[in-house]
Order: sequence, then C-alpha cells, then structure tokens
Amino acid sequence: MNAIVNTLVFVSMAILSSCVDKHIGEPLTIKNNSDQRIYYWFSYWKTENYTSYHYPDTVPPAQKPVELFSVAPHNAAGVGEDDPDWEKIFSELPEGKFSIYFFLKLPETQSEWELVRQTYDLVRKDVTYQEHVNNHWTITYP
Repeated sequence: MNAIVNTLVFVSMAILSSCVDKHIGEPLTIKNNSDQRIYYWFSYWKTENYTSYHYPDTVPPAQKPVELFSVAPHNAAGVGEDDPDWEKIFSELPEGKFSIYFFLKLPETQSEWELVRQTYDLVRKDVTYQEHVNNHWTITYP
C-alpha cells in the first residue's frame, strides 16, 4: 500500500512541477466597470503583423476583424493564452504600448465597421508594460 501511495505522490509532484509558469504574469483580463456590455478588439500577439494597430498607429484595420470580444456589465473576461510572454510582447510593440479598442455597439457588418473607423466611435486605451504589471495584467473599461 505504501508503494502505491508513494508512486501516486511522485506522479502528482511530477505533474505539478511541469505546470510551472515560464513567464512572469498572467493572461490578459478585460474588466468592464460600466453598466452596459462592451465590445473590444486588439491585434493579438499570435497573429501575423500583430504589432500593427498598436500605439502610435491608432487606426483600427480597414477590414472588420473576424472576431470581436465582449464583456458583460460589471464583469471581467480573460483573453488569449494561459502563459503569455508579456516582456517579449511589449518589447516588440511600437513605443512599447499595447492598444485595445472598446466599442459600445457591436459593429456587425463591414459598413458598420467603416463607420466606427471614420467617426472614431470607440474608446482606445494604450498601456505600457509597467502599467500592465501594476494593474495585475488587467485592462479596465472605462
């Protein structure tokens, strides 16, 4: 019986030690402090040309992104991978600032997206690495 318990303890320890974070920090969390659902988009670091659309290039892309995210009122949502390398991500961004775009209405069509781009009917936040660390990997709206 002791041999089985010892084996289980050894296997459990091996599994737990393999789950150690490789990078400092946590996944990105978006926190909505408003009374209405918000929608948001950012250029994701696992996509081609992710450094585009971050500060100082602060115009959203011409083509409506395939995926826009949302967060319910007074709620939070995690986004992206479990263990992002934030230091690397921020080091590759122009001006070292991560930009995220918030919308109060979901632009569902390309023409609605173009209207958002033309009228700047959005809120943009630009976050430095240090601000991101200080805010515990969370970007808050508003």
